[in-house]
Amino acid sequence: MNVNLFARLVFIVLIASLGGCKQYTVKKRVNNIEVAISNYAVAMRWGLYPTAYAYHVLPNGTQPPADLDYLKSLSVTSVKILEKNINEDQTEANVKTEISYFFKDQGTVRKLKLEQRWWVNEETNQWFIDGEFPVFK
Repeated sequence: MNVNLFARLVFIVLIASLGGCKQYTVKKRVNNIEVAISNYAVAMRWGLYPTAYAYHVLPNGTQPPADLDYLKSLSVTSVKILEKNINEDQTEANVKTEISYFFKDQGTVRKLKLEQRWWVNEETNQWFIDGEFPVFK
């Protein structure tokens, strides 16, 4: 085999594999946002508020303050994802959610609509919510 032909074949295989790596990374990132949103909803639904709060991390790495103690008297009855929009780079997502809940001492079911901006930490490929923990009233 001609050395020049061999070099061309290696180059073509290398280019094809790089495209495949990027496609794999994008697919994994999109899958990760789906898993993160689902895990967040499950944590809220089952009263695992510290777990849900762990998703609230600002892009600078800090967490907004939250009072989780008052949530002991709260029961979430459902979490519905109304809309998800992921940007072209798959680095941010806007998620509209509706949470139905009641305070155990009141019994009246209320609804809270949220518009959350999710962002990905590109080093860890983990998704977080840029914003405060929901305030239930």
